[in-house]
Amino acid sequence: MFRCITHILTIFKKKVYAHRIGTDQSNDILVYEELDDTIFVDITGSKDGNYVMINSNTLSSSEVRVIDARHTFEDTLLPKLRLVEPRMPGIEYYVDHHNDSFYILTNVDDARNFKLVKTPDNAIRKSNWQDVITMQTTEKIEDVDLFQNNIVIYGRKDGLPMILCHDLRTKKTHQVELPEKFCVLNPGTNLDFNTDRFRFSITSPFMHESTYEYDMSTYKLNSIRVQHIRKFDRSKYTCSQIHVRSHDNKRIPVTLIHQKNITLNGRNPVLLKSYGAYGTSTDIEFRVEQFPLIERGWVIALAHVRGGGELGRDWYEDGKLDKKMNSFKDFISVAEYLIKTKLTSPNYLAAMGTSAGGLLVGAMLHMRPDLFNTLVLRVPFVDPLSAMLNPKLPLTQIEYPEWGNPSEDPKAYDLIESYSPYENIDTTLFNNSRLPSLYVTGGMKDQRVAYWQPLKFVARFRHYTPPPSSSIKKNRSLVLLKMNLDRGHFGGSSGEQESRLSDVAEQVTFLITQVQNI
Repeated sequence: MFRCITHILTIFKKKVYAHRIGTDQSNDILVYEELDDTIFVDITGSKDGNYVMINSNTLSSSEVRVIDARHTFEDTLLPKLRLVEPRMPGIEYYVDHHNDSFYILTNVDDARNFKLVKTPDNAIRKSNWQDVITMQTTEKIEDVDLFQNNIVIYGRKDGLPMILCHDLRTKKTHQVELPEKFCVLNPGTNLDFNTDRFRFSITSPFMHESTYEYDMSTYKLNSIRVQHIRKFDRSKYTCSQIHVRSHDNKRIPVTLIHQKNITLNGRNPVLLKSYGAYGTSTDIEFRVEQFPLIERGWVIALAHVRGGGELGRDWYEDGKLDKKMNSFKDFISVAEYLIKTKLTSPNYLAAMGTSAGGLLVGAMLHMRPDLFNTLVLRVPFVDPLSAMLNPKLPLTQIEYPEWGNPSEDPKAYDLIESYSPYENIDTTLFNNSRLPSLYVTGGMKDQRVAYWQPLKFVARFRHYTPPPSSSIKKNRSLVLLKMNLDRGHFGGSSGEQESRLSDVAEQVTFLITQVQNI
């Protein structure tokens, strides 16, 4: 909800209404209605309080209308909706306001990693946009925050988080030195427009979320709240990043988290994790469930494969649609490298993926089962073909730009079928001398990955599993399915924190028993 002078704007079923506080809802005034089912609608307010924006976005396009926040709706008079720029396929833009200008974060003019432009209040169309901040090929903008004297840019450089501060008076830009190199950066809720200070938080593999405040006038960083981990000696651990050549010679960043005193003997247990879709990065963050593994000599390896957003828009585009196979090949290249360099071996290598990351990891079952001992698939998108063939599912039409439309494109059908974990379970799969053990989870209330996906996957696997016999008994893998009757895609069951910890404890136990009890 965002406020004009006398009314609050609300959204209901993609309709934007103006509601006067203290009046009956039946008197609400319809301001805007979006008729396209594939478009998300939300409302934002400009940082200076002068405008309200109605944003109509898809995964790859934008359309924004601005309303003067001083409009009173007297006599139910509708405000003037000013369209910033008509929707263009593949063009995204996000609008804020500062004094007499609109500032727009956009990828227009082939700014694939986004840039910040400005335009006067009275000339908001694209032909009037002027560049303010642009990015290099290894940089990307993820968020922008406006202040009276400065603009704060949150983004990435060479795959790692960065903050830039742009002085609107001097036009100079400087980078903030973060307290951690390998971390996840989250902008703070900085509501004060007239200030030179802003807050942000970071989390790292060895630190809980901690809050910092930066003074843009003095260039000084102060810690506001640092959460130390009790009885934890950080000096025993290390986090580093290597690069692995993929099948087409692309350099894939891999983050390694482990104790400092490990030796390269091919017997180190490794948990390889990744996501690789939607331009979402595989974050280098604090995960309490990793420590029981690290304390037992495990290495946590985060593969930043294509399809994620670590290295900008091209990195994402190179792992979607007809280039989706790059995500899988990158993941395989990382696994092969870890084995080749004797960090681990197939008997000691496990992988874990969630949602679309579960598709990535699940595909290893038929693509390269020889590389892995165990696969943990959490609410995994393991039946993408059936999902993308059903336009009545909540997200299918919205996600055509990510996976393709197999109903209309035979090439998209064949490609999705080739990497779908479900479609590739048959008798030939069991010709392998050994298959990885599987731990699969699902949620009955999951509206993103329907419960039937992990159910079908496990049922099909068990259907084709040969009956026990003395000749193959020693090579049989363990397959477990846990279906939570009260959770959605992101949890949601009662006692959520306790339930989450219980779930990850089971998964960690499964990993230890399968990998270290060989």
